[in-house]
Amino acid sequence: MSDTFCVLPWMHLATNASGNLRVCCNSTPGKNMILKEDGKPYKLWRDDIRDAWTSETYKEIRRQMLAGERPEMCQRCFREEDVGVKSARQSWNQKWREDRVYEAEPEMDIRYVDLRLGNLCNLRCRMCNPYASNQWVDEWKELTGQDLGESEFNRLKHMDWPEHEKTWDNLFSLVDSIDEIYLTGGEPTIIQQQHRLLDHCIERGLAKSIKLKYNTNLTNIPQRLVEKWSQFRTVQLNCSIDATGALDRYIRYPSNWSKIQENFERVRELDNSYVEIHCTVQMYNITRLHELIDWAEPYGHKIYFNILNHPECLNIRVLDSGLKNQVTQILAQYTHLERVQGVIDYMNAEDWSEHYDEFVRYTEVLDQSRDESGRDLLPELFK
Repeated sequence: MSDTFCVLPWMHLATNASGNLRVCCNSTPGKNMILKEDGKPYKLWRDDIRDAWTSETYKEIRRQMLAGERPEMCQRCFREEDVGVKSARQSWNQKWREDRVYEAEPEMDIRYVDLRLGNLCNLRCRMCNPYASNQWVDEWKELTGQDLGESEFNRLKHMDWPEHEKTWDNLFSLVDSIDEIYLTGGEPTIIQQQHRLLDHCIERGLAKSIKLKYNTNLTNIPQRLVEKWSQFRTVQLNCSIDATGALDRYIRYPSNWSKIQENFERVRELDNSYVEIHCTVQMYNITRLHELIDWAEPYGHKIYFNILNHPECLNIRVLDSGLKNQVTQILAQYTHLERVQGVIDYMNAEDWSEHYDEFVRYTEVLDQSRDESGRDLLPELFK
């Protein structure tokens, strides 16, 4: 295979929270949609996924990957690989690639589905936006100055596209070949439409051959969902925890740290669950990352460090050189953990300090809106 090959465009289906089909969750927002001839994105809830599978967007990205080119939408993976960090592309290849001929126009055989059934959420994480959390809609104009307009405002407040029957016609047509379903959001544990998919898999007798994977903020673990999880092959729970105590609440506002710990203990005891801690590495936690590691290591679960790419002002490359040196020295004690050395190398690879003033403004606007103080919690960032 070429050095830029990624297996996903041959066996994967992904949506964003609006129901638009995209190449994958790691590709660049705004540049990663599967487009029709008129330039509009294919939608899971309106279009036939088989038409999307043979679209020019898919054909072109497959051709580029087979030719050793770097598709523009894939810069996040290549940016990490260029500094020695194992990227999502490399992990997916390791897991899914097979010894066969890959062509630009393959038969549709979907094994892995990345499904976001809307933007319904109960948190306003600082690195998020209204397209992934409906809780962000009211605050967005205050932060960005961008007026969404009445129609878009209402759409983002209540996304109803999963209620369209075409959504389920498309998904149900895939279940016989699916090996893994990845559900995120929004916050997937509170999105009710997922039960239609889970029930269909259970009723068809397919659940025992399907792995479920969730990204969850651990604020809500409904018993109804737990009972259905037990009927699937396994359930991987990627627990989104970015810090401990008050700092985790600050980043993942307005979560409750004691409730998160309680639910973390609960999911660890589920019979067929596999638990990972997923930490979004960003400006707000990079100087305290060691505190999260110290809390998590005794549990023995894998900690996956997901390096935030955007918004750029929250990327860890924005740190000044002095703080980068301090962080490098502290994290050097933890390089036995996977990706920690990669985080260090990524942070130090480029100087993005021109975004620092934007970071301060971004923080202060949200602090005022939420009656919080980043300067009190993270004084080292505001010297």
